[in-house]
Amino acid sequence: MALPFDPALLLSYGDSWDANRVQMLDHVVTLMYHSADAQRKIAHEILTQVKNHPDSWRVVDTILATSQSPDTKFFALQVLANVIATRWLVLPEQQKLGIKSYVVQLVIKISADEHFATTQKHFLTKLNETLVHIVKQEWPHAWENFIPDICGSSQRTQSLCENNLRILNLLSEEVFSFGKTHMVSKKVTLLKDSLNSQFATIYELCTFVFKSHISNPGSVKASLLTTALSTLANFLEWIPLGFIFETELIQMLLIHFWDPLEYRIECTKCLNEIACLHEGVQQYKPQLVLCFQGVVEKIQQLPENTPEACISLPGPQRVFWEVFHNQAALLLTAFLKHNMGAMEAQKAYMIPALKYLVRISMGPNEETFKICVEFWQCFSARIFLEIQQRRVQQQRLDLQTPLLLDGTPGPGGFGPGGFSAPGADNFDVTERLQLYSPILSEVRRVLISKMAKPPEVTIKENEEGHIVRAEEEDTDEIALYKMIREALIYLTHLDAKDMEAIMLQQLSQETLAEGTERWSPTLLNRLCWAIGSISGAMHEKDEKRFLVSVIKDLLSLCEMKRGKENKAVVASNIMYVVGQYPRFLRAHWKFLRTVIFKLFEFMHETFPGVQEMAVDTFLKICQKCRKKFVIVQQGEQMPFVEEMIGHSVQNIAELDHLHVCTYFEAVGCMISAASSDNKGRLVQQLMQLFNDKWANLLRSLALSSGSLDVLQNQQVLREISLILRVNERMVSAVGAACHSQLAGIYFDMLKIYKVCSDFISHSAAQQGSQVMGHATVRLMRNVKRDTLRLVQTFVETAATEQGAAEVGLTVQQLAQRFIPPLLEPVLADYRSNLPQARDAEVLDLLATLASRLSESISQEVTKIFEMVFECTCDMIKGDFQSYPDHRAKFYDLLKSINSHCFQALFFLSEGQLKLYVDSLIWALKHDQPQVADSGLQILAQFLERLLSGPPQVYVPFFKEYYFKLLQDILCVLTDTFHKSGFKLQQHILLQLIRAVECGLLNDVANKQRVMEFLFDLIGKSFTTLHRSQAEIFVLHCFNRSRQPPEFQQHIRDFLIQLREWGSHEDALYEDDRQGALKEAQAVDSQWRMQVPGLVPQYDPTRTQEADMDDI
Repeated sequence: MALPFDPALLLSYGDSWDANRVQMLDHVVTLMYHSADAQRKIAHEILTQVKNHPDSWRVVDTILATSQSPDTKFFALQVLANVIATRWLVLPEQQKLGIKSYVVQLVIKISADEHFATTQKHFLTKLNETLVHIVKQEWPHAWENFIPDICGSSQRTQSLCENNLRILNLLSEEVFSFGKTHMVSKKVTLLKDSLNSQFATIYELCTFVFKSHISNPGSVKASLLTTALSTLANFLEWIPLGFIFETELIQMLLIHFWDPLEYRIECTKCLNEIACLHEGVQQYKPQLVLCFQGVVEKIQQLPENTPEACISLPGPQRVFWEVFHNQAALLLTAFLKHNMGAMEAQKAYMIPALKYLVRISMGPNEETFKICVEFWQCFSARIFLEIQQRRVQQQRLDLQTPLLLDGTPGPGGFGPGGFSAPGADNFDVTERLQLYSPILSEVRRVLISKMAKPPEVTIKENEEGHIVRAEEEDTDEIALYKMIREALIYLTHLDAKDMEAIMLQQLSQETLAEGTERWSPTLLNRLCWAIGSISGAMHEKDEKRFLVSVIKDLLSLCEMKRGKENKAVVASNIMYVVGQYPRFLRAHWKFLRTVIFKLFEFMHETFPGVQEMAVDTFLKICQKCRKKFVIVQQGEQMPFVEEMIGHSVQNIAELDHLHVCTYFEAVGCMISAASSDNKGRLVQQLMQLFNDKWANLLRSLALSSGSLDVLQNQQVLREISLILRVNERMVSAVGAACHSQLAGIYFDMLKIYKVCSDFISHSAAQQGSQVMGHATVRLMRNVKRDTLRLVQTFVETAATEQGAAEVGLTVQQLAQRFIPPLLEPVLADYRSNLPQARDAEVLDLLATLASRLSESISQEVTKIFEMVFECTCDMIKGDFQSYPDHRAKFYDLLKSINSHCFQALFFLSEGQLKLYVDSLIWALKHDQPQVADSGLQILAQFLERLLSGPPQVYVPFFKEYYFKLLQDILCVLTDTFHKSGFKLQQHILLQLIRAVECGLLNDVANKQRVMEFLFDLIGKSFTTLHRSQAEIFVLHCFNRSRQPPEFQQHIRDFLIQLREWGSHEDALYEDDRQGALKEAQAVDSQWRMQVPGLVPQYDPTRTQEADMDDI
């Protein structure tokens, strides 16, 4: 739909706007927020043009005065903020004063009127932000009195005072919280110093508000007091400490602002900021202790059951108490974490504080619980580590006692520098443990009852048909589990008997809960997770007694429960607990054997999840107890692994293919612990079942006659996939000892690979790319991928000196036996196939070959580039989205070649090397961070290795590519779309510049030429910069090139500068420019002086030598 007016009218600023023009803008803004997509797109384009027009800010006052639309007013302020942020330096002084005066007067007008301040609250907030943008540009150099002015005007009305405090709060956040990302470092430092130096005026304003309330309660609005407290809380982190500890501030907060509920949360935030102070507060420890005592006294006056009763309170009350408990937890833990020693000396206050933290830990709020868990983890760890140190010191003291007959404490004893004796400020560790014992016991109960779920491992088949064991990604729950686990381990060390008693008591309650109508498995799950989490924390003897009791109770509970679902819950907990205690299993063979057979029983249980848990637990136990299965145990006739191989067929009878693979991987872990002589034999015995299946399949395939009918049978393809996957899992567990097993199927496997490849290519040629979705083709691709993964896994595990020696071969012999027959068909198939039919696993395999068999593969790099590199580039260079797997694995391959076959890159043809460099540059510009980071890492490593090599290698390369690399890396660094790669981007720029600064590339790119190139490039690319700014940037790039941290800060400041239009007045930049030139000369002189004879004897820089005596 066309607009009812010409949008060009909105881009005309030669004459003043009237109400009609403002109504047009209102109409466009309304379309932007309340219309269909097509109209919204048109409106967005118009508004973007208006916003970016250099003169649009001139009509902001008319828009704000005339428009009735809040959205239009917001847009007008955005236009003004954009001008202030980007073009302020190029505005004439008179216009700056006009804008500043207009914004200040408008802020005063709206905020001084309480009705306006309330009804236009959001607009006022945006206006405040605009004013702060101006302050950041003008203060302190051009607006020295800003702080005194705003504080002085605050006493006119309470509404104006409240808004002024908000402005000061915004300014503090902009400087201290967000300054680093929005302003250059020098400017941030200047503003911080200015705020610190003028804070006394702000402090007087806050105390004026507080004292007015204290002297005349009810005379100050509650919202003003709340704003003053909130603003003060943000200031306390950075203000001079004297304002906190040498004034009445702390007592004022505790006496007048804690008890009223409307101020308590903001008051607690202020006290929390004080409690968090730890730098430079040593001289104020007495005041901190008094503050802690005052807080604890206030907390003791609170209702005892509030944290637990919170959940039953009405909505607003519940929210208040949850927020307060969160702030109280932060406050108490801050005191104790940052000043533990001083607070512990106050026993009468320490214990109530800890008790209140225990009560808060029981509350329903998850964030508060996390704060408490983190504290209990640190607190219990501190006590445990001190006990350990005390024991070590006592042992040293005992060794020294015969020599120290005069009773003088030895080093590390109880004298100065060691732990204080009982009765001193830091009372005895044992006494502390006894004092805290009841509290720590309660903590154990709370943490057990609220234990988080441990990370799960899920066995699944991904989209490419690959079996993966996927661990859960890091989530808040996993982080919480790790914290609780560590806390429970420390708490177990501090009192294992209490931990055991609590856990067994709770488990007994679960077993007695059979009579209850409703049984919730949640408590049992949490208890078992907690039991599993403390594995290894008890002495072995105690652990044995504890675990036997736990397993007995769980088995009896399993017998008591009715219904498959309930039994499955208990069974999964049994498997989890058993799997967490490998030390106990290793020490008790009969129990271990019983557990394994119980797991075999669970493998026949068809209830969802039980089989997966059984095979996963079986794998974990085999990984931890592998040696126990390959030796003859007392009372046994043969090693357990040989006995088990005999009934593997029955064990896997009801498992699906995924779990069969896990089962064989677990048995492979057992075999890996056998002697080298026995490994091969055990592998052959275990794999006989699948070797027989393989032989039967080969006979039925009738490959010699060229028949494809059998191979097109989907069940046959699934069987082949299973055989290959089982072999791959065996290889991953056993390693090189599987080489005979692999050799037995290897050439037939490659024949099947070739047949599948030909069939897919032929089908695609006849029917097009849609054939890739057919079930038979998908299964054939699975067979191909399984083949590639099997070879890749074998190379990863066997192609090491140790692995090859285990089977009496060298790495080169292994490579010669398996690699040549594979490369030709795989590479040829990859190049000839349709892009959709190419398997990314080929790239994966080649990357592994390059990293493990670098000597052999280096000779094949040219062929790999010819067969794989070019066609893959064609697949992925057209856009940034298609073929994501190929994209990622392609750069993994380049990284592998770059790391392990570096020299081979320089035997590539000129065209191939250019393609290699282009692919890295293309990766830098990729919009997927993973690909861009890979490109940056490869290029950085490539340049590092290149520059550390001989000049005859790097000089020709840089002659061809230096200026292209320099231009492209600067382009990516400044384009705002690749911020995540900043660290590596600036590192590559540093490598390129430092190489020139050090004189490595004088024949290719001398310093003067590179500086001129950068200066021209910056000038053409960023018209907003003045020539002096560009010159300063280039000079400092070379000046800072020998100090990487300073170089990085210089680049960061430059990127922030690019957002602003620079002034055209040279004088503003002359000091910086002259400073940069002097620094460049000093660096150059210092470098030249290090080379004897390079600086002439009578050069002025040798003035210091002139004062030396002539000897």
